[in-house]
Amino acid sequence: MAGIAAKSYCDALFEIAKEENKLDIYKEQLLLVKSTMASDTKFVSVMNHPKIHKEEKKQLLETIYKDSIEHMLLNFLKILVDKNRFRILPDITKEFVKCYNVENHIQVVYVNSATALNDEQIAKLKVALMNKLNQKVELVLRVDEDLMAGIRIKINDQIIDNTAKNKLERLKKVVASEANK
Repeated sequence: MAGIAAKSYCDALFEIAKEENKLDIYKEQLLLVKSTMASDTKFVSVMNHPKIHKEEKKQLLETIYKDSIEHMLLNFLKILVDKNRFRILPDITKEFVKCYNVENHIQVVYVNSATALNDEQIAKLKVALMNKLNQKVELVLRVDEDLMAGIRIKINDQIIDNTAKNKLERLKKVVASEANK
């Protein structure tokens, strides 16, 4: 249910941001509020508590975000409070970022590597992926020491696995199939 509601609210907010030519600003500010929610459990508890009056919650939003987010976005947050939907803001933000990426032709690529990639490796990987995909690329980097060596790249549903762990697994299967002959 939250998915449908989040998408509906996202679509409305996205249209407003587009009309105001502030997609970048709204995205950045939504991520700021989402970050606050992720790091401040007391804030989330207050905002989702059924016995705290909606006016108090809206005043809290005003106090925290009055000078750091767009007025229209602040009003949007207050509407979520009025409709008892503030808890789905992370889902709305996720949908907004997806829409933003589609609008701006950005492909999110998840990269797991055995060790942290240096700036030069990241730059080369980004250029190679941009050329391959023929669009802008946003890398989400993660270190996974279980991979032993190499990298695993996930683009939508496609996985490019060039890790030592994967190569060992394939070798193990070959050896097992040969042993069974």
